[in-house]
Amino acid sequence: MDTENDPHTQPSQPLPGGEQIDVVYGVGAQPDTSCTPEHLHVCFHCSGELVYPLDWSEEGPRHWRVVLRCPECESRREGVFEQAAVEHLDDELDRGSSALLGDLRRMTHANMSEEVEFFVRALEADLITPGDF
Repeated sequence: MDTENDPHTQPSQPLPGGEQIDVVYGVGAQPDTSCTPEHLHVCFHCSGELVYPLDWSEEGPRHWRVVLRCPECESRREGVFEQAAVEHLDDELDRGSSALLGDLRRMTHANMSEEVEFFVRALEADLITPGDF
């Protein structure tokens, strides 16, 4: 694509991380409805399922402009999506957050159990003295 002579392109827009992207504006562009609701969390490039929004703004009563990022391949895309697709993405993000919190609780419990075991063994072996505190 020749971005220098295209009136719908603003070349080299800086992103917060210092990266540069070309922004392409369509003439009379319609919202991107080709992406079904269950796919916004899936990367268009590597099919990773960890895509998350970097930024979003309302684009009318039932559409949102969303900047998406894949942490697996660093791909980014921006599009205007229907409310249902964005709600589905939000549900996926909530589900992922719940899974992470569950994993954190299990790991914290396992680590604390291990620490208690070590402490009990040290007490039983008289390895802990008042000077340790």
